[in-house]
Amino acid sequence: MDFDINLMRDDRCTLVRVQGDIDVVSRTRFEEALFEVVDSGEPMVIDMREVTFCDSTGLNAIVAANRRAGDRGTSVALVALPPRVQRVFRITGIDKFIPIHDTLREAIAALPSTTP
Repeated sequence: MDFDINLMRDDRCTLVRVQGDIDVVSRTRFEEALFEVVDSGEPMVIDMREVTFCDSTGLNAIVAANRRAGDRGTSVALVALPPRVQRVFRITGIDKFIPIHDTLREAIAALPSTTP
């Protein structure tokens, strides 16, 4: 399957919608998009409901973006991981430090408040 990524910004976060395989072929494009959002300082929610495959290069891109987000004082959350993809996140322990939510509503509700 082809790879596609779309960014949608609103007043709470940037939603990154990903489709297809996240692998060595798509990693550069995927990571650049994630870093663009993180560098903007906005919280990021990555919607992975249409991801068909995620290998170690995809995991590394997400971990790198999460680390970069932490350095910049913002956050990353994942939403709607297909069971096969979610299993990889659990086996590697990534789910222990990057929040994974079942729904977009849950992910957005869990974002840190930007109001004082």
